[in-house]
Amino acid sequence: MNDNEKKLIKKSNASILRRLQRGESLANVPPEATWFPPRPLLSKNKEDIEKLYGIKKEKVPPLCIVQQEDHDKT
Repeated sequence: MNDNEKKLIKKSNASILRRLQRGESLANVPPEATWFPPRPLLSKNKEDIEKLYGIKKEKVPPLCIVQQEDHDKT
């Protein structure tokens, strides 16, 4: 290790000690910089699926709420 490297190390150590005494963060990189980006939301394009596979979009019947059951039919 040459004198120049020793000076750089000493200077870096002094900087770390000053930050430590001031109560500053000693991290070289902010924690946010290490987070993975969120995954994208993927959805199927129904029109393209219909074209590729010849699948027709089925019409879903309207929702029917049963209000009263007829139990007398036996």
